[in-house]
Amino acid sequence: MAFWETIDAQMRNTGFRPVNHKPNWYWRAENPVLYLVCLLDGREENWREENMTFAGFSKSMENRLEEFFCTRLVALSVLVDKAGEKWAVDTVESGENLHTYEEKAHRIFWHFSTETARVEAAKGQPDRILGIEKLLAAAAKGKAPEVLVFRDTREQKKPVATAVIFALCLVLLLVTTFAPQSHEIILRYGLSAEGIARGEYERFLTSMFLHSGWMHLASNAVYLYYFGVRSEKLLGTGKFLLLYLVSGLCGGLLSVFLGDGYGISIGASGAIYGLLGAMLLLTKKHGPRYTGMSYSTMLLLAATAICLGFFEPNVDNLGHIGGFLGGMSVFWLQICCAKGSKGQ
Repeated sequence: MAFWETIDAQMRNTGFRPVNHKPNWYWRAENPVLYLVCLLDGREENWREENMTFAGFSKSMENRLEEFFCTRLVALSVLVDKAGEKWAVDTVESGENLHTYEEKAHRIFWHFSTETARVEAAKGQPDRILGIEKLLAAAAKGKAPEVLVFRDTREQKKPVATAVIFALCLVLLLVTTFAPQSHEIILRYGLSAEGIARGEYERFLTSMFLHSGWMHLASNAVYLYYFGVRSEKLLGTGKFLLLYLVSGLCGGLLSVFLGDGYGISIGASGAIYGLLGAMLLLTKKHGPRYTGMSYSTMLLLAATAICLGFFEPNVDNLGHIGGFLGGMSVFWLQICCAKGSKGQ
């Protein structure tokens, strides 16, 4: 695959979107920063003119930052050619114009040699931005974009397990809401250190499907729908259930062994936080392509949710943290296994 075809596939694979009617121009929003990228073909005589056109386009985008929920803009120009020697990138534009238009907008210029597969940045500017330098090096070496393949192609593509989990939670909430022995059901199947100490290990599983009320279920259902559907479509039903259940188990373990030992803990939150952790890890590496959220948004969501748990009463935040860390760990192992099987 030729360099330009490969780098285009690499950019799109990591969440960069092409600018309409502008070949080799891309954008990606990572709140609070909007990134614009222009790859200049050094074989073309008019690459300087194209760079100035890109500079004007970047300037105009300053007034549209709110549309992307961003407050800052980074515009990166990359001159791509076969020159192997050190290239004086500082001579391309004057120093003042190269660095910033205003405080909220920054212009950066790189030179990339397809012979050495190395980036040279202008003086005082970063040579690493969102992993673009790695994408360029991979394209120069002819490496095809990394495509995550987890699911068995024979598996159905509909998120059946996610729907079944929600249905089971709903049925059990109806039972615990209207059944005369509802309180006894919660006491018997909710997670408690005392119950685990008696050898009632099934509580780790049963507590994941019980909820204290309609608002409790509704709040979990929103996250389950968003992250559950995406996770199951990506992983397939079997691997999704493994991720979900192990995350819930990790949340329960942390809650039991580090908690105060009092009270009953119920809810799908630990397992759902595991999905959040897995999708955060995925977005960190591959951008918003699979999750529909930027990494910064996902990170803010995770940090906010966990931090609020410390201040809300009657919230088992240790279960949330355990599920979150467990989900990241399980998903990391699934990525390693997927890469290993692909390499065989």
